[in-house]
Amino acid sequence: GGYTINNVARCWAYETAVLVDKEDIANEVPVEDAYHEYYAPNYNLHLTPSISMTNSNTKEYLKKYKTQILQHLSQLQGSPSVQMQEIPQESLLVDRILSKEALEND
Repeated sequence: GGYTINNVARCWAYETAVLVDKEDIANEVPVEDAYHEYYAPNYNLHLTPSISMTNSNTKEYLKKYKTQILQHLSQLQGSPSVQMQEIPQESLLVDRILSKEALEND
């Protein structure tokens, strides 16, 4: 539960911050933000859980579904990928020189 557009916006904003190593972002959402209204009613990134809200998930329930999900994931075929590697700065410089020469010759 809890999957509202407001909570999803918060989740994606925070997860994006974690992805780019900016976990220390402000809790207050700037008014200038194009999606400011999705953070209503308090316009904060992080929610304050309701005191009356209880966690109804038992450890057994969570363990059962975690095991099931991991089994499903282990059966998925991985997609082909290309190994990532840094491009040497020298090759970037050569590309810039060649691009500049091509522009000058046109």
